[in-house]
Amino acid sequence: MNVLFVCLGNICRSPMAAGIMRHIYEENGISGKIESAGTMDWNVGNAADARAVSVARANGVDLSKHRARQVSIDDFEKFDLIFVMENAHAQTLRKIAPDIHKHKICLLGGQDEILDPYHSNEAAFHATYKALKQYCRQALRDHVQ
Repeated sequence: MNVLFVCLGNICRSPMAAGIMRHIYEENGISGKIESAGTMDWNVGNAADARAVSVARANGVDLSKHRARQVSIDDFEKFDLIFVMENAHAQTLRKIAPDIHKHKICLLGGQDEILDPYHSNEAAFHATYKALKQYCRQALRDHVQ
């Protein structure tokens, strides 16, 4: 199962979610492509936010190789599921997704949005990581296996 995680700038939530899911895949012997992207191009080529990298590392997840990218039209073909962090991201993707692929777009938190910790402190990154881990495990149960 190939999964794409999408947030706004692709430096906080979506790289952490992708790192968490890669870790879960490895732990469970699941194969598939796991990537992340942003709806906006502001951070293309940049590393993940240092706070995201630090929190992920403290939890055994390596984000050091992450480089931000923007969602592309090819992503809708390449990925089986596209998890977004907020309803606004889903709306943005549904505007550009081919009709045949719109069903792949889901809110990772089910009914809950995962708020951006970028303008907050490191404690917010820890809370976001914890929520992402819970939602990734749920997504695995509900969609992947």
